[in-house]
Amino acid sequence: MHMNFEMKQYNVLYYVLLAVFFSVTTINAQNLADNRGMKLEDNSVSSPTSDMLPFSILDLSSVERGFLLPKLTTEERRNIPKADLQQGLMIYNTTIDCMEFYNATRDRWLNLCGEIEPATFVIQNSQCSKIKIEGNYFEGVFLKERANVIFLEVSVSTPGTYKVEATALNGSDANGYAFEGSGIFPEAGNYHIVLRGSGTPIKGYTRDGNGVPTSQGDIIKFILNGKEANCVVYNFVEKESLKYKISRIDSVGKFYTRVDLTNARSGNLEATIKDITMGGIVEITTSDNNGIRFSGTHRLTNAEIAARTAKVVLRGEGAPVVPRNTPLDFFTNSHVQVELGHSAESFPHSVKIEPLYANFLCNDPNNRISHTGEFEYNTVLTDANKIHVPLKVVAPGRGELIGTIEVTGTGYGHQTEKIEFTSGQTDFVFNNLRDDIQNVVLTPKRGTGKPTVGNRGLTVKLKLVSKGAHEYDSSYPIEESIVNGCDYDIPVFGAPVNYEMRNVRLFSMHRSVSQGGTPFITPRTKMPDNGSEQFMLLVTLVPQAPGEYEIRTNTFNGVYFYGQGIIEDSDVARGTKEISLKAYGRSERDLPKSISLYTLTGNSEVVQSTPARINVDYVYRAMKMYSIGGSSESWHPGGTNRSPSQGWSFAGGPRLVRSLENFGWNGVVRIDKLDIIGISNPQSGDYVNTSADMSNTGYAATFKAKLDQADMVFIGGHNKNNFAKQNQQLTDLANYVKNKNGVLMYGEGNKTYMESFFQKLGYTIATQTYGYGKTNPSTMVSSGYANQMILGSRTSHFGGAYGNIALHGRNISGGYPTSFSITNLPYDFEQIAYNGNTNLSFSYVHKTLGFVGVNNALFMGGYVTTDGSGQTKAYDYPMNSTVTGQPLVGDETYNSWFLLNLVHWAIDYAQEHQPNVVR
Repeated sequence: MHMNFEMKQYNVLYYVLLAVFFSVTTINAQNLADNRGMKLEDNSVSSPTSDMLPFSILDLSSVERGFLLPKLTTEERRNIPKADLQQGLMIYNTTIDCMEFYNATRDRWLNLCGEIEPATFVIQNSQCSKIKIEGNYFEGVFLKERANVIFLEVSVSTPGTYKVEATALNGSDANGYAFEGSGIFPEAGNYHIVLRGSGTPIKGYTRDGNGVPTSQGDIIKFILNGKEANCVVYNFVEKESLKYKISRIDSVGKFYTRVDLTNARSGNLEATIKDITMGGIVEITTSDNNGIRFSGTHRLTNAEIAARTAKVVLRGEGAPVVPRNTPLDFFTNSHVQVELGHSAESFPHSVKIEPLYANFLCNDPNNRISHTGEFEYNTVLTDANKIHVPLKVVAPGRGELIGTIEVTGTGYGHQTEKIEFTSGQTDFVFNNLRDDIQNVVLTPKRGTGKPTVGNRGLTVKLKLVSKGAHEYDSSYPIEESIVNGCDYDIPVFGAPVNYEMRNVRLFSMHRSVSQGGTPFITPRTKMPDNGSEQFMLLVTLVPQAPGEYEIRTNTFNGVYFYGQGIIEDSDVARGTKEISLKAYGRSERDLPKSISLYTLTGNSEVVQSTPARINVDYVYRAMKMYSIGGSSESWHPGGTNRSPSQGWSFAGGPRLVRSLENFGWNGVVRIDKLDIIGISNPQSGDYVNTSADMSNTGYAATFKAKLDQADMVFIGGHNKNNFAKQNQQLTDLANYVKNKNGVLMYGEGNKTYMESFFQKLGYTIATQTYGYGKTNPSTMVSSGYANQMILGSRTSHFGGAYGNIALHGRNISGGYPTSFSITNLPYDFEQIAYNGNTNLSFSYVHKTLGFVGVNNALFMGGYVTTDGSGQTKAYDYPMNSTVTGQPLVGDETYNSWFLLNLVHWAIDYAQEHQPNVVR
């Protein structure tokens, strides 16, 4: 810190008369009692004043003699004890040839000559190491006193004047330049001072091939008030003057209109220089334009000197006035050989000032677009009809937010007039407190159109438009930029609509193959988000006045119907209009038509003469089962289905599955039709012998072709035994389940084949043999998410229809000859039944795929009986039913309910996961 000290001059006689007191023992005739002072004279005054002035204690009068003070050198004066110094003590200092007096307030000697004695100060060793030499130093180039400076710190013990000189020596010879600084230290302490350079370096020093200096450079010695200091530093003088060129200018970050370049949001420029000739400090500045300028300095490193290229950061000042590409000239301190006729060059570059840009917050729940005022049919809009739009400003600027409702057509029901909203010219700015979100209000343009529709929304298309610099100054050309924004719907009220609804009927992609084409809706069906055209209600409107209709039904079984549209004048003239309501939602279960009631509600002002209603059927689409087993016996659903009256009583399984009372249009499970591949009439006694499709390698193609036809596959036994499964067929079966959403119920008594199938699904299981029949039944577990339909409910479907039976906690069993258990059921499966303890899985279902496994091939075999005597056969043949297909308990086993529930599960899974088409 450099401090200036200002001395005040004092009038000599004034201080002499006030400060001096002499004790005089002899005087000329004066009456001390009257005058209380003393007058001395030497008779050299021709007309002396006889009387003393009343305010004077001593009056000296002479024209020949002077008044002589004590004479001391500065050192002698310092020997006066501090305790003896009194305020006003005066001497004549022979060192500085001036009178001095002691000022007790300042605790220092002051002189009457307006000068201060030299200070006593030194450069400490710790201060010497921190000396900084700034500026470029080149051989033959004159120093600049503002650029070529030395910054140093000194320690002052005695205040006073100082003069510091720094001499540059090349060896023992002066090298043509020096530094100097002077001033006053007002008190003791540490001071930072600046020495400014002058002169021209005579001799420079060289660098090696890597740009490293070959010597330390000049020796800089310091003279402090005429005394040489112990501190020595070095300064490197380049042999030649620094030369370089700007090769390019790049923007790092962005620059915004009316945002100061020192703001954290603003970027910098980066100058790349090339052809560097030597070391030094690079200085680059620009011209002023559009309210901004840039500058930067950079001391070249040895690596940059060796590479002859470097990058220099240029920092900006000011704030851009308008958003435009701003041309600037970049000037450097590269040496120019004026003596050779060269002139300084500049590098032209334009800096981009970002045009106005903002993000529309279309889906931000905290910053929603809104409107105020009522928008009514055929009513002129006013300033009360406002649209409030929040925008996040990305680049500030000036522009206009515009909202437009376009013409949609001519005639009633169309918007026939264009409507425009505007914010007017608006300044968009950053706002840290609101996360740069700016709320903009739009009002209708004068003379704009009015709503010509009602009872529905009109879509406003928003956009942000700016003309660039022209927005600020019309002398600039228009540079239009457009940011397209959101679509915003404004409801319009007031248009009348009058109609009645008649003749409601169902349109469906599915028409019953068993009921003469009756339309129905399938359960487990997800309707498209924009409504289904595969399931619709067709309605005849009887219009009485044009308008916009909107009709909706109640939601039932997860589905509702909705439609809207226009009633034209031509519809009123014709007297009817046919419309459709699309289905929305997701259907849940199969339901009888008697309870599936939909009531239509519309926006007509006319009261319906009769309610508009319709009952619909929820029915599973027609499906095909691939039943695998043999030969002519009934170990699978496709086995012999003859009744006892036809001479065959061993048909318990087929009788249950193929009964229309169980699976049919009006069955317990409503399905249009359940076909079995290879049997033309499933309700007949016919059978298929299909075990060879899997046991014979020659039937692999046949097997795969039938899989492609099947919605579901059920595998049982062959003549009271297991049968072989070929590797290729098991591979195709796994692919059917994994990749084609096929449904498989696989009964297998040979653990080797089940282990192989699991492996093809991607799982490894461990198994062990288990006994079969009623003496070793398997217990059904509590219902889980995946198996709940398989275990059933006491009040729904087969549990409700036959004895209020749910299977959890009840027994099922396998038939002769073998069963086994899985001891490590994979995590992706859910247990259905276990053998003895829960670690031994007998039946299971995959949590996501359509696969159920039962570790016995003959669990579907059993008798048809009219008197229940078949129950005694449950040991080897656990599946029993009545002639009409009602399930019977096989002693303590419930295989009949189990099979019915499995078929229900397979139908439901196929309906939900496969394409909703009949194969």
